[in-house]
Formats: sequence, C-alpha cells, structure tokens
Amino acid sequence: VSTGTYSGWYRFTMPAADVYVSAEFEPDGLPFVDVNPYQWFYDGVYYVWSEGLMVGVSNYYFNPGDSMTRAMFWTVLARIDGESITGPNWVSEARAWAMANGVSDGTDPYGKVTREQMVTMLWRYIGEPNGIASLSGYTDAGTVSGWAEEAMRWAIGRGVINGMTNTTLEPRGDATRAQCATIFMRYMKLA
Repeated sequence: VSTGTYSGWYRFTMPAADVYVSAEFEPDGLPFVDVNPYQWFYDGVYYVWSEGLMVGVSNYYFNPGDSMTRAMFWTVLARIDGESITGPNWVSEARAWAMANGVSDGTDPYGKVTREQMVTMLWRYIGEPNGIASLSGYTDAGTVSGWAEEAMRWAIGRGVINGMTNTTLEPRGDATRAQCATIFMRYMKLA
C-alpha cells in the first residue's frame, strides 16, 4: 500500500487482494496562511490558538509581526484566568478585569504593549514572585524601567522571555503578537 498527497489529492495503490479503505480527514495545523511550522513562533501561536487564548485577526491571518495592544494582552490574561471575554465590549471587559485583579491600572487600552509591560503584567498576575536572574549580561539592562526590573528578572530566570539578541532585552520595544503568544505558552507550561 502506498499513499501520498499532492495538492489535496490522495492516491492509493490497490494491492492484489480485496481491501476496505476508510479515511477521516482532520485539519493539520493552523488555519493561518501567515504562520508555518518553520517559523520560530509557530509552537506559541499554535498553543494559544488551540487553547482558545488568542484568535487570528481574520479566519486566515494571525499577523504575527503586528503589535499587541494592552487590551489584547489583558484579554488573554483574563482568558487564562477562566474569563470569557469576547464580543463588542471586549476592551472594557478586559480593562475592568485587569484593574480588578491588580494586573494594570487600565490606562491606554489601545496603546502598544511593550516587552517590559507585558512581562510586568504577567508577573503581577501570578503574585509578584521574586526575580532570580541577573540582567547584567544585557547591554541595555539600564533601560529597564524601575517598576519592571523585578518582573524582568523573574521572566528571564524562569525562561518566560529571552533577550531579543544574546546581549539585548529591548524592554521598551513593542511586543508582537508572535512574541506574546510565545510568552503565554512558556508561562502556561511552567504551571
């Protein structure tokens, strides 16, 4: 028996004896045309999508390189917490949840979330554990805001976030949807 695929077609070579063939087809991977298994963020995107934590910007696009807003980040954290935030009032619902849970002060919901904001909100969500890593190996460690330093030390030490390079953190750089998806996956696998 040999099988193979070619552009959605399936071939079957009939053996010399009678056989019964049955097939069940399931989607293989993500529905997004802009995410493929060879990209560094594929596992993160697949995880958040399959867990219902993040959705695409449309049925076929995830837009992994786009920035994530603060409200989007609050929404995913709320979903991790078991909340169902969706629909036309999702921004106000996510904002209210973030403020009630001490994750954020709720300002600037449409603003782009930075890498240090992302890490700090996640750190607050889990109860502000002690940071165990040193940031001294990063040439831009001095640009980490004081309010984010302990959170960044925690995230680096636990492997939740990596530097943008081996020597830079870019704490004030905008976090992309791909980066956030990966951070959420890493965090969820810690638990």
